[in-house]
Amino acid sequence: MKPHALLSALLLIAADLQAAEFPAVLDWSGQVALAMPVTGVVETVAAKPGQRLKRGELMAGLNQTVYKAGVAEARAELDRLGEEEAEAKRDLERVQELYARTVSATTELDAARLRHARAASGLAMAQARLEKARRQLAESELRAPFDAVVLARMAEPGLVAATPCQPNPLFNVARDDEILARATLDAEQAARVRLGGKAVVEAAGGSRTGEVRGLGHLGQGKYALEVAIGRDGRLLAGQPATIRLP
Repeated sequence: MKPHALLSALLLIAADLQAAEFPAVLDWSGQVALAMPVTGVVETVAAKPGQRLKRGELMAGLNQTVYKAGVAEARAELDRLGEEEAEAKRDLERVQELYARTVSATTELDAARLRHARAASGLAMAQARLEKARRQLAESELRAPFDAVVLARMAEPGLVAATPCQPNPLFNVARDDEILARATLDAEQAARVRLGGKAVVEAAGGSRTGEVRGLGHLGQGKYALEVAIGRDGRLLAGQPATIRLP
């Protein structure tokens, strides 16, 4: 190959490589504001900004007096209606036996069946009320929905955590196991990108292979490229990065 042809080929290769590298910035993945689904006053706060949490780890808790009382009340009602259902069932079995011996009338059997059906229905409703009360008691504790890093804490003891119309966010969190590298591409560059494809992200002095997670249209011929990579404690939102596409 002639020298000028070799030089041209090298320049084309260099330009191609340059076009496949994009300056990027790291950003949090899965950001979400967490609020209590039930109303109450915050009593305990266990999580702090910057803390890394495992899924299910306690973050904050409401005063549980009302919710524990609700469980106890629902359980007592369930026990009472359970006794009524058992008594109605015994009465039905007795009337069925008498009816089989032609001692009892059809109207009496129908009445016994109706009493048992009502008792069984009341028992089922009581079971549902107990499950609801237990659910509300569980929801009076806010726990990490996934492995998370706490970005901000608004919760403090004494804060009313929720109102019937407007829940108050208590924490902002993001995924702890993953972080995003974001870059801006033009239309020609975006045409080379495939969702789900592999990309290499260089950040914090290391290289990590990630997955192309998103390619959103920003308007005016610009596209937002998102590459998800595994996160360790060295990677934080706002750090500069470079995305390399194959």
